[in-house]
Amino acid sequence: MDPTKRYELSFRNPEVRVYAAIVLPAILLGLLIISFSSSDFNFMYAALIQTVALMSFYYWRFIYRRKEKRKNNG
Repeated sequence: MDPTKRYELSFRNPEVRVYAAIVLPAILLGLLIISFSSSDFNFMYAALIQTVALMSFYYWRFIYRRKEKRKNNG
């Protein structure tokens, strides 16, 4: 396997840092909503928060990778 194509799973990788900053708090917030909400729609609210967080992460990742590709192509 080409070492330049490996995915680095550490906080030196900006994708891992952004994932930890956006998605992990959304998961925690969703679990707190499920646990402490008295609404009938608490699962839907939690799923909505987590879906928005994942979509925003993947949108950022798409922009980031496109920018990196342009930077590497010169």
